[in-house]
Amino acid sequence: MDYKITTEEIWGRISRGRKVKRLTVSKDDLSVSVINLGATVQQILYRGKDMILSFPTPELYEKFSIGCIGATVGRYAGRIAAGQFSIDGVDYQLTKNQNGNHLHGGQSGFQTKLWESCVIDDRIQFTLFSPDGEEGYPGNLNVRVTYRITEDNGLEIAFQAESDRDTVINLTNHCYFNPNGLDASFNKLTNPMNHDNRDVMLTVNADHVMELDGEIPTGQLLAVEGTRFDFRTPRILACDTDDLHGNYDHTFVLNPHGPEQPVAIAKGLKSGVRIEFLTDQPGVQLFTMGNPGTVFALEAQHFPDSPNHPEFPSTILRAGDVFSSRTVYRFSHE
Repeated sequence: MDYKITTEEIWGRISRGRKVKRLTVSKDDLSVSVINLGATVQQILYRGKDMILSFPTPELYEKFSIGCIGATVGRYAGRIAAGQFSIDGVDYQLTKNQNGNHLHGGQSGFQTKLWESCVIDDRIQFTLFSPDGEEGYPGNLNVRVTYRITEDNGLEIAFQAESDRDTVINLTNHCYFNPNGLDASFNKLTNPMNHDNRDVMLTVNADHVMELDGEIPTGQLLAVEGTRFDFRTPRILACDTDDLHGNYDHTFVLNPHGPEQPVAIAKGLKSGVRIEFLTDQPGVQLFTMGNPGTVFALEAQHFPDSPNHPEFPSTILRAGDVFSSRTVYRFSHE
């Protein structure tokens, strides 16, 4: 077996003396470190270059957990309007933690939890139990996130979940990328950087984005043609961001695609590194941070506020059924 688990260590401690474990798996040009706090991707090194934003200590991951940096997001990634939804006529009220809405699982989302971890052959697996009523969600939920490096320099992330009651679920990973490379230090967000999103060429296979009323989808889809959201052909990510105050935070509705067909491609113009994003999910949330954008996230997921939009693909997980999804970040060099 070519895979090698290079480290499995106690990386540090967070509040109440809790230990945070870090595991690293490497193959060929790719090395990935993950931690059990938030089932978080803490580092991706491609040819020795940092590809994602990261913190140098577990204490910072705990302190800035609201940013979900590199973390597994759940139970529901994205916003649910007023934290309310119903299933089969039964109403549920979730925690309101962002402008009167429910965001990324609430006050104590999955990014704040210490997950159980184990190594199975070439995979690193995290598991979490979320009890019935946590943050207002129905059902005892068991979640599994599995990381492995593929044969073609890809990081594969597989999600699975089961509940004993009907519930809603929308899981994603929240890595922040820059294919030109990043100093693995959080203060690079406030200090000048060598690279930003003006040096990133992005392609997204999406003809439409979600129309928003404030931060919540209206249910209508907007054609990207002729707009700042048209990434169907490669375009500099940071262009025209003045009208967006330097940032994107929008849901792209992916065109029909196969499981091995990239839904988005980001290329670093200075590094020549190319990142292909593959997923079986119907949408990606493009989120940029910094002005003109130091890093970006492409969160593969279902749509925000889907429980209140029957016209959207359903995010209901029925009792006894298994939720599963797969996302791959594949790296190459041109």
